[in-house]
Amino acid sequence: MKIPVTTATVRVHPARRADHPLSKSKFAVFNSGIVHAPTYRRDEAALRAAHPESVRIDIGWGAEWIGYERPISTPTPDGFVYDFSELDEIGSFLNGLGIRPYWSYCYVPAPYQPEGGDWRDLADDAGWAEMVRAYVAGARERGVTVGYHEVYNEPDLRDEKTGEAVFYGGDLDDYLQLYRTAAPAIRAADPDTPVGGPALAMVLPNEHWIPAFLDTVRAEKLPLDFFSFHHYGTHSVHVALEKVLRHLEERPDLADVEVHLNEYNSYPVHYPRGGTQDGHHLAAALLADFAALLAAPGLTKVNWAQFLDSGHGNYSGMVTIDGERKPVLSAYEFYQNMPTDRCVLEIDGPPGVGGLAGVEPGRLCVAVWNRSPRAVRVRLDLGQGTYGSVALRRIDDRHDGAKAERLPADRYWDLELPRGSVALLEATDTAARTAPPAPAGTVRRVRHRYTARTTTAWADLDEATTTFRLGTATDPHAVPVIAADLEGCGETITVTGRLTDAGGADISGGRLVVRIDGGLGQSRELYLDEQGLQTVDLTGLAAEPGRARVTVALRDAPEHAFAVVTLT
Repeated sequence: MKIPVTTATVRVHPARRADHPLSKSKFAVFNSGIVHAPTYRRDEAALRAAHPESVRIDIGWGAEWIGYERPISTPTPDGFVYDFSELDEIGSFLNGLGIRPYWSYCYVPAPYQPEGGDWRDLADDAGWAEMVRAYVAGARERGVTVGYHEVYNEPDLRDEKTGEAVFYGGDLDDYLQLYRTAAPAIRAADPDTPVGGPALAMVLPNEHWIPAFLDTVRAEKLPLDFFSFHHYGTHSVHVALEKVLRHLEERPDLADVEVHLNEYNSYPVHYPRGGTQDGHHLAAALLADFAALLAAPGLTKVNWAQFLDSGHGNYSGMVTIDGERKPVLSAYEFYQNMPTDRCVLEIDGPPGVGGLAGVEPGRLCVAVWNRSPRAVRVRLDLGQGTYGSVALRRIDDRHDGAKAERLPADRYWDLELPRGSVALLEATDTAARTAPPAPAGTVRRVRHRYTARTTTAWADLDEATTTFRLGTATDPHAVPVIAADLEGCGETITVTGRLTDAGGADISGGRLVVRIDGGLGQSRELYLDEQGLQTVDLTGLAAEPGRARVTVALRDAPEHAFAVVTLT
């Protein structure tokens, strides 16, 4: 029987903003510690093109299968001698690409193991924490600026058949003791960089770890900037996320704690070489999941697992173990290069057909995917706009999305989307394009404060242009407050801001507040609804040279209000 082709209509409205911008910081990546510096150098072009905000790595100290050539920690009569050179090589390489290293400190080198134990068994918490402290304290001097410090990796994970510990031989109480020893040591060595954990592997069966961990942190006033967990598979990720967010919602004193889903893949764990994860279907799954997770502003960061194939039975990377790109990499690269401002996209078609669209002066990017069970003929309307050309990329069983077809610009496009395929369109008008504003400084750290964890309201920072975007969505009283710690600033910062509705018309209600802290106890607060452009003299705030913290809040605005604040 011949199966009929289904039809769908996709309409883009470039002049109307949609909630939840296409954040470039939310979707980072994860790599196994098995991947070493030569592979990063080999795949530099892929990293440059994708430009993830961070790369999380479970660094794997002490585990023989990780493949370090030199011991990390060696006891001597005068104390321990450390060799961090192999990890530093990766860290400095990532820094050179403008990518933050996200270190998960694990596992257990021989000097800290009990007699008869292995790399999973920790007998000396204090010695292990001192090793980590020594790494952190000297990292900058060795040329590495770390973006995130995480205490261990998946301490709760047990083999489903045998019950044997997979990565950590201790139990919940043992991990709590490890965290209370290591986290303060890391914070003392590096006060400016986020510290977190517990990198929980299995939220659904191990939910009891969450309140135990959070309550220990609260009771003992331990450092905690992010709560981290892992999940593999689309269909239950929102159940796991809801549990994490609910436990934090019940503890409003932890309003500054972010949530990192720092290992995630749309497919459950089963990644043989040449498996389904290597095909085009995963590209559509990634984009569909990104669209869904954007609608969860209480989730601050997602690290896709993985960016590079690691081998050892795990071939889930966007780049193969031989350095070849997979279709999913094209989807990730395209998303990362879409304009951040999201515009409305209407879809009339079967479930499983989805899309994202972003717009900026002179450029419109649209991603459309088909996850329905049959082929779909799509009528795509790019809406009002004048463009000189369109670059079309296809991801299907014959195309990996790497090459673009350069075509004349039309408003209407008829696209055949086979099952599991993706179409990526970039329409440009060279004459209308404008240079992005130069940032006010380098973002050292982004901070979020939540009044509600399951809100639809959102806040985002585009670090490349130091542009803050905030929106009320359907929850105007719960817009997260967002801040950036800047370094390398000049003597002044110019602040411009605007509050509009979805169609771009100015809104008179609401208050857009910007606070600039100079670092030595002095600050200035600006109200941008009263004046659209203001310049702040940092020297007048007795700021540390080149450093400032800028905090942006949106208050009392109506539903579906959009705020933009740019620092130059």
